[in-house]
Amino acid sequence: MGGKKVFRSISPEATVEFAKKLAAEYPNALVLLHGDLGAGKTLFAKGFTFGLGIDANVSSPSYTLMNEYRGNSTSVYHLDLYRLNCFEEVVDIGLFDILESGHPCLIEWAERVEELEKLAHLAVNISHSEYDLTEESFESREITWEWKEAKK
Repeated sequence: MGGKKVFRSISPEATVEFAKKLAAEYPNALVLLHGDLGAGKTLFAKGFTFGLGIDANVSSPSYTLMNEYRGNSTSVYHLDLYRLNCFEEVVDIGLFDILESGHPCLIEWAERVEELEKLAHLAVNISHSEYDLTEESFESREITWEWKEAKK
C-alpha cells in the first residue's frame, strides 16, 4: 500500500469513478483531502460516498462543519475544517468518537489542524493538472494519494 500514487482525471465523472474505487480499497478510512478552493474535494467526497453504496446528496459542509450520509450498513462523515482554528474544536465536534466508531470520515481543509497528520489516514491531494486536454468544459485534475500510518 505504500508510496504516493497519481491519477489524472479528465472529467468530473472520472473523478467520481476514481473516488468510488478508492472507497472500495479504504472503506473505513480517515481521508484527509487537500486542494485549493474549487479543486474537486467535495466531488471526490461524493464519489467516495457512492463507492460505499450510499446514494446521498453530497454537498460541501463549509457552513455546517459536518455532514453525515447514512447507508444501510454504514455512515460517512464529511467535515470541512476551513472555519476551524485548533485541534480542540475538532475534538468538540466529535471527530474522535466518529473514528472510534469505525465509520469512514472525509475531511476537507485538514491542513488547518496539523495534529490530524499524526493519525493513520489516506492522504489525497487534488490539484489542477498541467496535462494538456482538448476538453474545454473541464480542466484536468491530478489526484495523488498515499496511505500514511499513525505517527507517535
